[in-house]
Amino acid sequence: MGLMATANSIAVADVFKEGLEAFGDQNYTGALAAWVPLAEQGDLNAMYNVGLIYDEGLGVAEDKARALEWYLPPAEEGDVSAQFNVAIIYDFGTGVRENNAKAIYWYTKAAEQADEQAQYNLALMYATGEGTKVNIDEAIKWYRLSADLGLAAAQHNLGHIYDVGEGVPEDNHEAMALFKRAATQGYADSQYSIALMYDEGDGFIEDDLSAIDWYTKAAEQDHVSAQFNLAIMYDVGEGIAEGDEQALKWYSRAAEQGHADSQLNLGIIYENGDGAEVDMGAAMRWYRRAADQGHRDAQYAIALMFDEGIGLPEDNTAAIDWYTRAAEQGDAMAQNNLGAMYDEGEGTSMNDKEAVKWYRLSANQGNTIAQNNLGAMYFAGEGIRKNSAEAYKWFYIAGELGNEDARSNLTLAEKRLPGSHVKKGTKLALKWLKSYGGDSTDTH
Repeated sequence: MGLMATANSIAVADVFKEGLEAFGDQNYTGALAAWVPLAEQGDLNAMYNVGLIYDEGLGVAEDKARALEWYLPPAEEGDVSAQFNVAIIYDFGTGVRENNAKAIYWYTKAAEQADEQAQYNLALMYATGEGTKVNIDEAIKWYRLSADLGLAAAQHNLGHIYDVGEGVPEDNHEAMALFKRAATQGYADSQYSIALMYDEGDGFIEDDLSAIDWYTKAAEQDHVSAQFNLAIMYDVGEGIAEGDEQALKWYSRAAEQGHADSQLNLGIIYENGDGAEVDMGAAMRWYRRAADQGHRDAQYAIALMFDEGIGLPEDNTAAIDWYTRAAEQGDAMAQNNLGAMYDEGEGTSMNDKEAVKWYRLSANQGNTIAQNNLGAMYFAGEGIRKNSAEAYKWFYIAGELGNEDARSNLTLAEKRLPGSHVKKGTKLALKWLKSYGGDSTDTH
């Protein structure tokens, strides 16, 4: 909030004006010299301005507690700017103890005087339950008042409430109207939300061209999710002719902002040469940036490059490290491949128990290669007690999910196993398939 520029008497006005002129010249020491005596005499405008200098650390060390002392008298006398600033200090607790109840009190005082930012902040506290119980009705009330005064953030948040039907009946058309009011002010989150509604046909007929238009508006403001979605649309030719150059541009913009999925997709582009020249160094760099954020698909991609020597020397020790990272996050292919490395002693000592552990985790996620491998371990009694029925079960499951090797193993097992084992294995397999009900996870 800005400076107060009025005073009650000619003499006071002259001194006050001296402070304003010093402030305008960024002579904050001079401004304080003029205003502090007035403030100590009870001049509310001078109090506010002294508070502002300490609040923003203008020519002095920032001191929120001292600012609060000077803001409170004008706030108590109804000064809306002082009320808002007091609320902010209590809300964020910088330099003073955070006090959400007092923040709500002072936001309410300012909001009741039609301060749109106070109305928005108050709505946010009711919406999130910060310092009070969640109260969507109160949140809507204050968001609407702020939105009607033109605050884009309030228009957007109110639109989101109607979009998802939070405390009100879902109303996509009301949401769209509110998003558009904010979007026309350049509010990137609303531009993205509009694009998403057109992209997904959320309450409207799917309109890819409109989606692209709104994604572009948000993307040009560095809205990272809009950049990613726009890149996807150019990448796959959704609503527009495939545009490798545009896809690369927007993936790169998002990736540079740290968007892990964009970093992964850039790695894929450079590895496969689909939309750019093959560049294994660039592929590894982008995979690594995503992997370092914990992106398991990127971790798996790095492991595969080391495992198979794709664009770099084969390094099974590094492959195990990266497979393990992805496997521990539940990546089924990484779990299977890690199991295979322990099974074969590739890059590590042979360890059938570890192989079985990772095969089982992958198999239970529907990976048919791991299911077939696990069946073989049960059949041979490697890393686990030999169990013909369990072996048959996993061969049967993998075969049903389309694994040809498992079907061949199933045929061999039928010839070698007693009928009772076949019957039990079939029963176990059907029970597993009924509870699973998904597709195979052999690829990403």
